[in-house]
Amino acid sequence: MIMRTTTIRRTQTAYRNTYADVMSYLYSMPLTPEVKENIGRRLVQEVTEPALAEAFAQIDQMSKLRKGWAGKGSFAVSPTVLKNLKQVLLISGNDDWMEWVISPDVNATVGLQSKSRQALMSLGASEFSYFTDKGGRERGESHVPFTAEAFLSIMRQIA
Repeated sequence: MIMRTTTIRRTQTAYRNTYADVMSYLYSMPLTPEVKENIGRRLVQEVTEPALAEAFAQIDQMSKLRKGWAGKGSFAVSPTVLKNLKQVLLISGNDDWMEWVISPDVNATVGLQSKSRQALMSLGASEFSYFTDKGGRERGESHVPFTAEAFLSIMRQIA
């Protein structure tokens, strides 16, 4: 995010610059090749996959939460939970995240809530749960062993 702000301020014509101009500027900076590549990927993603980019940004924000972030008794989001969510993001597409709002929960987990349906998912360190009331038919399950593929499959089914 800092890189994008710097580019906009420095060029004053960020919207008129091409991708090649931005990448040329990026590669002129004294950064390691890995960092440059990661920034480049992130810039491309923000332009081409905004919902997916927003999900990654939310993970970054949740990783900064500390114990007590929501008052006494709230825990920081578990690094394992964030790792699990990143695994799901890496195998999913932009459309998979357009329906969902991601938020931290006080018990060190992450919750996903559908924007347009009664559907909730909760992701923990080793398992997840979900609930939906799709067309008057309630469906849900608790303590489902976590795999990124299983989580994404349920997301797609109940979205």
